[in-house]
Amino acid sequence: MQERGGNGMAAYLVFLEQRDGILAEASVNLWHRVQHHAVPGADRVSGFVAGPLRPGALEPLFGAGVVHHAAEERLARSSETTLSRLLAALAAREAITDIVIASTSAGKRLAPCLAQATGASLLSGCVAGGFQEPVCRRPIHCGSILVACVPEAPVRIYLQDRLPQVLFTGTEHPRSVAFDIVPHLDADEKMNPAVRSITEISRQRDISEAGIIVAGGRGMGGPEGFLLLEKLAALLGGSVGASRSAVDEGWRPHGDQIGQTGKSVSPDLYIAAGISGALQHLAGLSAARTIVAINADPDAPVFGVADYGIVGDVLAVLPRLIDVLGDVLPKK
Repeated sequence: MQERGGNGMAAYLVFLEQRDGILAEASVNLWHRVQHHAVPGADRVSGFVAGPLRPGALEPLFGAGVVHHAAEERLARSSETTLSRLLAALAAREAITDIVIASTSAGKRLAPCLAQATGASLLSGCVAGGFQEPVCRRPIHCGSILVACVPEAPVRIYLQDRLPQVLFTGTEHPRSVAFDIVPHLDADEKMNPAVRSITEISRQRDISEAGIIVAGGRGMGGPEGFLLLEKLAALLGGSVGASRSAVDEGWRPHGDQIGQTGKSVSPDLYIAAGISGALQHLAGLSAARTIVAINADPDAPVFGVADYGIVGDVLAVLPRLIDVLGDVLPKK
């Protein structure tokens, strides 16, 4: 069994990422996951959010717990160093045993800084286990080996990939979230003025949080081929991803890259269009629930991991698929 605090309880701290005053969906889902896993009447669940929040920002959170809020304006887009300092102090004050962070771009930057500040065991990339089990199992060497990691430090940090949503209702899980203002930073503690925030504006959900991903590779032929993927993603309510080769060609931004050198994703549906299936790419989608592959090469490695496959020219298959879905989906 996983070691707990001296009183036999686990004390969870969920990092609640906010974007423009609204809690990120990945963080809300993670809060509910921890609430679902915590032992009622025994474990403690708390959260931490930095920066000003919009009115009603905490309403999506169900279950019991305390949200610690560092409300200063300058923390709205603070550095990982500042956040880790605040979180480390809070974790020590509240005797936290487990810190849980969503595996978003911000979470991946924060987790190692926080591990260094707290001396905690950092567990990331778990395809099984995580904060729900005492052992974290994660793939290495492009998914060819599955290793088991057992944390040794008294404090554990879990960088958690996207999980299926836990749907709470006000009747079954009433909201009893308390609110706590974290003390201000010391007046003589200066934040580095050289650090700036670069924000990319996008209409689609970040692929690390998306439930449906339509990804393209070199087989799309160029940036114009990705227009078809944009249409398909819009019909399905999903996001567009890309292989490294497509990103290297400049057809998609690096933020859309999926694979060992990009983002790991865990969507309910992953459509791989014109992607051959190199090990480096497949390593980033090992947690996908259903994979559909479209490729002209019947021997493409991607078919070895796909649940469904279509052998054909992707630029001929996609328009027909879009037409069919356009006729069917509005009728549902």
